[in-house]
This record gives sequence, structure tokens and C-alpha cells, in this order.
Amino acid sequence: MRGSIVVLALAMSSFVGSVSQAQDTASTSSPKVCVKDPGNPSSSGDDNRSKKCPAPPPANTGKVTISGNVFFDLAPYDGVFDAENEVGIAGWNVVLTGPTGSMSFLTVTGDFSFAGLPGDATYTLCVQPSAGWTQTSPTSGAACPSSFGYTIVVPPLAADSTITGKDFGFYSNTTF
Repeated sequence: MRGSIVVLALAMSSFVGSVSQAQDTASTSSPKVCVKDPGNPSSSGDDNRSKKCPAPPPANTGKVTISGNVFFDLAPYDGVFDAENEVGIAGWNVVLTGPTGSMSFLTVTGDFSFAGLPGDATYTLCVQPSAGWTQTSPTSGAACPSSFGYTIVVPPLAADSTITGKDFGFYSNTTF
């Protein structure tokens, strides 16, 4: 009988030790990144099995630049900026709204550019036209006060990127 108690005590101590070790590894705060391949059972044990580690996600460190032009659209009022014949309209506000709020750019020659913007975000680009002007481009899109604008969805970026051609065309309603 005494031998049975000793054998039972030894068996229980190894079971309790396994349970306490399992609890210790489960209570760590850092998650496991790599998972051991279950592979085929072998006599060499768990230590010799290969580890499969998932590829790290791409770093979202790239920045985006959004640029375009506010231009005086001449006949046939096609909404397409023709740098040879059409000129930028100076002094108009271009407003970019995104995850960090609104930013405004006052055009000097009609050109505008918003740089250093984070990726993985959605932006709305609008222009504030002066009275007496009719918009020719864009003809639809984001609803802006007194005009149409652009909705720009920027994915997560691993490198810097530039979005160009976000142009706003207008013609004057006044006759010369």
C-alpha cells in the first residue's frame, strides 16, 4: 500500500508541474508571433520542429501629396485644364478636409498642393469660388459649399506618393 501511495504522489507531482507551467506561459503578456509546425511526431521532440512566422505587415510610413489647379476654363468650357491656353485663377481658397480636420490653401497662381498627409485616410477637396463664376470641373463628386469637389481615398502607404490632376475649372459669367 505504501508503494502505491508513493507512485500516486509521483504521478500527481508531474501533473501539477505541467499544469503550473502551462499557466505560467499563458499568463505572459506578450503574444506569440511564431507558431511551431505540428509536423509529424518524432522521437526528437517538439524542440526540433520548424517555426512558421507570418510576414510582418507593411509599415504605414508613406506620406501623400495632393495637388491640382484652379483654372479659368475657356470655350468650349470642357473642364480640362489646357496649360497652353488657360490660366490659373489666383486668390481662391482650396480646402482639404481629412482625419486631422481642415487645411486651407490660398492659391497664388491657381496651383495648389497639400503635402505630408498620412495614408490610410479619406480626404475631401473643395474650392471656394468667387461670385459670378460657373464650375466646369468636376461636374459631380463630393458636395462642397457652392461647388463640387473630390473625395480622395488614400490606402496605407509604404512609400511616399503623389496624387495630381485634382483640377477645378470655372468660367466667368461676366461679359467683357
